[in-house]
Amino acid sequence: MTHKLIPRFSAGQAAIRLEEIQNHLAADGSISELIQILPADAVPNSTGGEAASPLDLQSWRRGVIEALSGIQTGSKLDNDLHSIELGKALSSVVDPSPSDAASDGVWSFMTLALFPDVVNARWPAHPVTHELSKDRWIGRQAGRDRNYLKLAWRRWQALGPVMESAETKLGEDEFGALLERSAVARNRRLVQAAAEQVIAFKDDGARTEFARALMKQITYQTGPLDLNILTADELGELVRRCASEVLSLGAPRRAVVD
Repeated sequence: MTHKLIPRFSAGQAAIRLEEIQNHLAADGSISELIQILPADAVPNSTGGEAASPLDLQSWRRGVIEALSGIQTGSKLDNDLHSIELGKALSSVVDPSPSDAASDGVWSFMTLALFPDVVNARWPAHPVTHELSKDRWIGRQAGRDRNYLKLAWRRWQALGPVMESAETKLGEDEFGALLERSAVARNRRLVQAAAEQVIAFKDDGARTEFARALMKQITYQTGPLDLNILTADELGELVRRCASEVLSLGAPRRAVVD
């Protein structure tokens, strides 16, 4: 597939756009009125390649919205499923190039212009202050690196095969625990092996705690070992051993790992 270059917002443009959205929603404006296919001030990377046309952007939007049709938000289960299906749709429909995926301005554009209704469904304004989360709506350009679209896409890229087959879906907190440690997050095979252990963990109430403890234990192995050269079987064995060590410490309780 040939990647199309995605428009980008600068940090300043993103901040102005977020304020526009906040004011519009605070005045009881419709979220659908905020959808912008191609704002004049949003431009793609100038290093070369074919830029996405308005027709491309409309097609991407239509495909993502269709993929999310019937998916609700509100409960933890609904929110987790929304994040999973969103990441899957962004990967299959938009499929950003590596350079675009690494650009925070791309994610700001898609959030604030192309998919504001999608993000608003999961991260609406504060009921009292009417403020929108800068972390979730913009991300690293204005706060923490937690842009909702970016994280959903990243999780699917890292854990899609595991999430497809999981009977008990991973939640956003578990995803965060699995991917927050940069020393291991770049090793996709390792993260997938760890995710399988987290899915197999039976105590849902302590699963996030178990995921964090497991990734901490795995991170300890990055000193003496180069985990990137291990085979899939060797990685699986290492992760299972780390899981057993976490459980042998007595926390989290009531844990059973297959």
